[in-house]
Amino acid sequence: MTNQLFNELRQNTGPTLLIADENLPDAPFASLASANVTLLTNRYDIWQQAQAAGLNVHFNDFDTSIFPSGHFEKIAYRVSKEKPIVHHLINSAFELLAQGGELILSGEKNDGLKTYAKKAGSYFQTDSHIEKNGNNYTAYIRKDSDNCIDTLDDKNYRQLRPTIQLDDKNLFSKPGVFGWNKIDRGSAFLVEHLPQFLKHLPENASLLDLGCGYGYIAACAIEYGFNRIVATDNNAAALTACQRNFEELNISGEVIAGDAGSNIQERFNIVLCNPPFHQGFATDGRLTDKFLATTKRVLRRGGKGLFVVNGFVPLPQKAAKIFDSVEVIAENQSFKLVAIS
Repeated sequence: MTNQLFNELRQNTGPTLLIADENLPDAPFASLASANVTLLTNRYDIWQQAQAAGLNVHFNDFDTSIFPSGHFEKIAYRVSKEKPIVHHLINSAFELLAQGGELILSGEKNDGLKTYAKKAGSYFQTDSHIEKNGNNYTAYIRKDSDNCIDTLDDKNYRQLRPTIQLDDKNLFSKPGVFGWNKIDRGSAFLVEHLPQFLKHLPENASLLDLGCGYGYIAACAIEYGFNRIVATDNNAAALTACQRNFEELNISGEVIAGDAGSNIQERFNIVLCNPPFHQGFATDGRLTDKFLATTKRVLRRGGKGLFVVNGFVPLPQKAAKIFDSVEVIAENQSFKLVAIS
């Protein structure tokens, strides 16, 4: 699917926008370097890859207002896992496309592509054309009118909103952040065991929340007296939400963009992590390796890491290859807590 889509983009001479999230990992961005293609992504690792390939690339939370209305002749988008994001970007595409421009949506059989194509056609007041290649689908929706109807419901995607309360203060999040409107059960299991894990903190201890999401774990850890707290994530929406929550809770910490902590240079006494094992629609065992490698790199001498993972994730076995001490300190029917040092 990626090769087919990129072949089409290379053939287009007019201004083209490619929208990419985690569902386009390791794409051949270098093949687009000589084309008139701008990339918009909400993933820091993809921003790095595209920048290294020489593309004109923007990293943000799919803020399409940075582009002028009617600027692009084509917009190509491999649909995301989260419906509000897809709806937001279809709505935005109508504003960004020139008259006669074309929106290209791609996805696999079970990604909802045909439904999204139908909705986009209705919104654009035109018919959508769908081509099938195995399990892959590509939809073409042409902008033939300056008028649109029935804006797709994107759950007010652009806005952060209060989701849960912590110590009588709101934590803010939004669609597109993992577990955005709840307390993730794995994170809650980790937080439940923090008193035991953190009972012998050194003076002026530092904490890294690795893969922070909207910052729930870091927010729960402030009561243990950390002198410094840093949070990092690959997702632009998560970074925005975490920064807002640090401000709401008066955490004088730092929120840093990075791919599994790739931009973290300092060392920490404690690393807390609820790592993902999905890359978009697919599972990806390499993610566990990346988070473990970062933890090894950033832990101070005598420092400790605490990971919460689903029971089937072989994190203890992987950690044992690079850490001196690996211990499962708690388990329930769904998760296990793994302490490493």
